[in-house]
Amino acid sequence: MDRLIRGSSAYEVKREVNGFILVGRPDRLDEFSQVVREAAAQSGDDFVVFTTTDGTHRYSQMFVMPFDENYMNPPAS
Repeated sequence: MDRLIRGSSAYEVKREVNGFILVGRPDRLDEFSQVVREAAAQSGDDFVVFTTTDGTHRYSQMFVMPFDENYMNPPAS
């Protein structure tokens, strides 16, 4: 989970109220799609993921919803 939300050169992370949206960079969708597949395989106990495809075999976005309350609310601004 922590590794996912740190971000990568393949995607950017946007904080939401109940989780995180990971958006694949258009020129790195193959790499991002692999991250999505790995996250989906590991989801269940600590977090769940909801994915969006680019209309083909690749993913363009993923919403990560953690079950740990420490991740649930964005930090105060």
